[in-house]
Amino acid sequence: MRKLSVLAVWLLPAALFAAGHEAASGGTDFVPRLVNFIIFAAIIYYFVAEPVKNFFKNRSGGIAAELEEVQNRLKAAKKAKEDAKAAYEAAQKTAEEIIESAKKESQLLAKKLDEQLHAELENLEKLQEEKMEVEKRQMVRKTVSEVLSELFKGDAIAMDEKKFVNLIMKKVA
Repeated sequence: MRKLSVLAVWLLPAALFAAGHEAASGGTDFVPRLVNFIIFAAIIYYFVAEPVKNFFKNRSGGIAAELEEVQNRLKAAKKAKEDAKAAYEAAQKTAEEIIESAKKESQLLAKKLDEQLHAELENLEKLQEEKMEVEKRQMVRKTVSEVLSELFKGDAIAMDEKKFVNLIMKKVA
């Protein structure tokens, strides 16, 4: 209703000046046209100003919101980059620790295998010595057996003890 009364107030002078007699007598109608233009501009401003203002306010608000959203994304990207960098550094430290522990473990395994090999070599040497001892005993038994069989076969039974011991010693040596 208010818009209608403002419109009537603005249109009333236009109607009064439009019926002027100066144009018929050869005068100019510049002032009435100027007043009509001002009234027309005021009416346009009255009806269009608020929507235009609202449009530009909304537009600037939208741009500000988009800018803030972009800044938030930028902050999130920077934080993600820092987190990724921290994770990368942690992964590098973990990799170095794994490499170090693998080196230590390989040294321990090498030492353990070396000890096992030495122990096995010692066992083999002992077994070899025992086999040699067994072989030596078998040779002594075989030699003693041969000497005794020669003694029993021949005339050597009549030998004295010294000859018997010498004979055995010769065969054993």
